[in-house]
Amino acid sequence: MKIKPLFSFALLLAVLSGVPAAAFAGAAPGPKPLRILLVTGGCCHNYKLQSDALKKGLEERAFVQVDIIYTAQSTTRTVFEEYSNPDWAKGYDLILHDECSADVVDEAYIQRILAPHAKGLPAVFLHCAMHCFRTAGYEVPGNMTSWFEFTGLQTTGHTAQAPITMSYFDKANPITKGLENWVTGNEELYNNVMGGILPTAHAVALGRIGAETSVIAWTNIYKGKARTFATTLGHNDETVLDSRYQDLVTRGLLWAADKLNDTYLKPAPKAAPAPVKKVALVVPDTDNESETAECGCASTLALAD
Repeated sequence: MKIKPLFSFALLLAVLSGVPAAAFAGAAPGPKPLRILLVTGGCCHNYKLQSDALKKGLEERAFVQVDIIYTAQSTTRTVFEEYSNPDWAKGYDLILHDECSADVVDEAYIQRILAPHAKGLPAVFLHCAMHCFRTAGYEVPGNMTSWFEFTGLQTTGHTAQAPITMSYFDKANPITKGLENWVTGNEELYNNVMGGILPTAHAVALGRIGAETSVIAWTNIYKGKARTFATTLGHNDETVLDSRYQDLVTRGLLWAADKLNDTYLKPAPKAAPAPVKKVALVVPDTDNESETAECGCASTLALAD
């Protein structure tokens, strides 16, 4: 009988000292996690390691639950059987597109992917997702294919790999708040065929290799309904495993879901990375303008001990 008043007094002391009452009472911290579907696989990249790293990084940084659809197919003709179901996105709050399927051009297939987004389902695009679904005329400047309209940028190729100097020039944008400019390891700078993004889009970061500069991160409003965020970074494992990259993707994802606030952001994870060991892995890179010539670019896996 004495426990209840003692508990209440202790709770009062906790509140007066600034300790959240919910945390003291053992209530679950944070909101119900957003359900995120990560669709990943296709040509040219180490998608198995990268998807696992993205899931871990996003869930550490935000109240999200990431489910993964992964295929080991590794060509530019990679298709996902899940997209044959008109309800493929049912139950999810946002789709993270990380596919690489340049030579899949069946319009009915593409429209099934676009359908839930056209109704307002938010999306995030990473790297080669911008070079997917190259339907007729994709390379003609100003020709907006259905996929380019969705992503918010027309892009047809990229530079050779080199470090990209990244600039968050829009300091007032909520996505870039607290983020610092940085130089990546070897990455691919995607071209901006129209000289920039679509009128429906808004640039948040620029990238430079030598004298060439492109928009490398931006937001878009698709069909006036769906908020989207995209970055062309993410070819190599080193970039995807970088905490600065994961910070950017997390903030962009929450912006697209209209949840970029202290409620859905978690405290920053520890800056020190887990010990890693590196093993050499050669990944054929066909992610160039034609998406056909293999260059055999080397990729380095970083595996947590």
